[in-house]
Amino acid sequence: MSAAPQHILYLDSPTKTFGLGRCLGEHAAAGQVIALCGDLGAGKTTLSQGIAAGLGVAAQVTSPTFTLVAEYLGSRGLRLVHVDSYRLGDSPADAAREAATFGLEEIVESAAHPDADSRGAVVVIEWAERVAALLPADRLTIVLTPDGSPDARRAELTAHGPQSAHLLAAIQRD
Repeated sequence: MSAAPQHILYLDSPTKTFGLGRCLGEHAAAGQVIALCGDLGAGKTTLSQGIAAGLGVAAQVTSPTFTLVAEYLGSRGLRLVHVDSYRLGDSPADAAREAATFGLEEIVESAAHPDADSRGAVVVIEWAERVAALLPADRLTIVLTPDGSPDARRAELTAHGPQSAHLLAAIQRD
């Protein structure tokens, strides 16, 4: 069994974190799941905002901490489904149970399928480690950690599955 493709980036500012997100959004296809992990203030929302910009979302994207899920339509016809798992249960089992109440698995499963309003969706999940048991086999996991200065981040990108490996390869080319 081969190791999942991985890439590490050092981002020295919020602008670079946003830029990584924009690049991800520009290259993402319907059905792509991006699992964001990291502590409070790690840059998950900034990265999500960049993904939204890359998808052509004109609306202001904020972390849906209290609503849990927010949807936006991008100019390329892809929806961004932005999920925030921070407020879900304290244990992984509790978080998974609560995520089931708003249909996280169905959201992920339906993302690759077009509907009357869009060509499908890209799903971004902040605090993805809290719902790890519900994540699909094919996903791009990004772990953000502080790296030296207050604005610097280390981004560890790991592709699980062929669609995510294709997205990671596109990021590496850019």
